[in-house]
Amino acid sequence: MMGKMMKIVLKKSIKDETGQALILVVILLLVGSLIIAPLLGFMSTGLLAGQVFEKKMGGLYAADAGVEDALWQLINNPPASYPYSYSLPDVNEMLVSILIEEVTTFYVLDVGEGGTHNYYFELEGIYLGYTGGVHSYRLRLTNKTNSPVKVERIIVSYSNELSYLSGLTDEDTEGLKSGSFELFDQEYIYLDSTTILTWEFTPPRPEIEAAPDPDNGDYTTVTCTFELVGPEDAAGVTVLLVAAREDIGAVWEYKPFRITATAQADDGSTVVIEAGVLQGTDTVLVESWEIS
Repeated sequence: MMGKMMKIVLKKSIKDETGQALILVVILLLVGSLIIAPLLGFMSTGLLAGQVFEKKMGGLYAADAGVEDALWQLINNPPASYPYSYSLPDVNEMLVSILIEEVTTFYVLDVGEGGTHNYYFELEGIYLGYTGGVHSYRLRLTNKTNSPVKVERIIVSYSNELSYLSGLTDEDTEGLKSGSFELFDQEYIYLDSTTILTWEFTPPRPEIEAAPDPDNGDYTTVTCTFELVGPEDAAGVTVLLVAAREDIGAVWEYKPFRITATAQADDGSTVVIEAGVLQGTDTVLVESWEIS
């Protein structure tokens, strides 16, 4: 009996569709109210994140442009003194402040400052060529003053694709008053992609004779050589020399600088790039790059 009554009620419900559309609409409204609010919040958060990302990218590109401009200045229009600061007024609608500083750090080594007379001494690295898997290099050291100069240490850096093959060898020793480039202690520092090798000369240190006539460009030059083994297309060598005389101090083929570029937006937010660079005669090498 009860089963028959349930069937009758069910059949009446199926036949009578009045009000069912309203029920479906109410259900959809309830579900929509639960979904739409979080969805709008998610869209708003995504939009804000996109705006922040776009602003940060604009600041990154602006600061990067500041570093590139400083590199151009070092090569083409070097400042008369350091630290040197200037600004670029409208890069991606931002003000970019740039600071170029002399530093005493060669990669991770603190080598000290150049002395007041570091132009008295000159260092040049000369690539001699590649033969049988071996790269040969010559270091030319020139004394431009009218008194002898002792060399304390020489530092070179090279790609980790290369390895040091042989000692530092005396070559042109006519101007060498005493000591030898062949007597040294050596130390390695291994970085991610670069090896730094230091030759610390033991007494008696190499002493280069005074220039015969420095006022008329008659200088004293000596040379020494070393070899690295590795692939032919490996990155080149950079060199820095430290002389013992205090008034000469650090002498380099590539001089170390730090460049700091700060891009500032209208809302006060900033992006800062700090680059460590080595300046040569006609090129600048970037040794580090940090974004904050």
